[in-house]
Amino acid sequence: MRSKSMISILFISLLLASSAVCLAEDAANSTSANLVVPKENLPEGFKLIAALPEMDSHVNMTDYIKNFYGAKDIGKTNVSVGIYQWGKPGESYDAKITLLQLQDGMFAESAYSNYMSQPEFQKPPFRGVDRFSSAIINGHNATEIRKDVGGTGLRYLYLWKNGSIVVLVEGNDDNGKSRDLASATGL
Repeated sequence: MRSKSMISILFISLLLASSAVCLAEDAANSTSANLVVPKENLPEGFKLIAALPEMDSHVNMTDYIKNFYGAKDIGKTNVSVGIYQWGKPGESYDAKITLLQLQDGMFAESAYSNYMSQPEFQKPPFRGVDRFSSAIINGHNATEIRKDVGGTGLRYLYLWKNGSIVVLVEGNDDNGKSRDLASATGL
């Protein structure tokens, strides 16, 4: 009888210990998953419209990162998206900051590579204009991507990795202001 009690106590102790470890892992993952898009001290001309999923937990965040999926597996991803107004409503497109927290640096590299491999990026946006350039954002090497907006101009995007985090900033037609918005991430 005594050995059954000891085994039961040992079993219950193991269950409690494993539960505590799982809770600690969940707490650690939720802390790293809470990437926050800039909300204050934004560059001149930018105003936060929405911070997702914070402002609306029912939004399907996969829709916001479909260009990060591709030939390479990116694993599980936690996503935060900030949508910013920078021009007159209805007359200009919105700027966005997308932050992806991946499981590790290898998955971050995969997400970065998948994004850069989009078919539209295989050609320049206009004749005589390079698609890509290099930039430094908050001390990190970033790729400046020039994207055609309706055949009338360029939109400046900035993409970089910081450990297991991938940052995409979709700015406006002013590369200086777009870089300022990218710097506002602090990443």
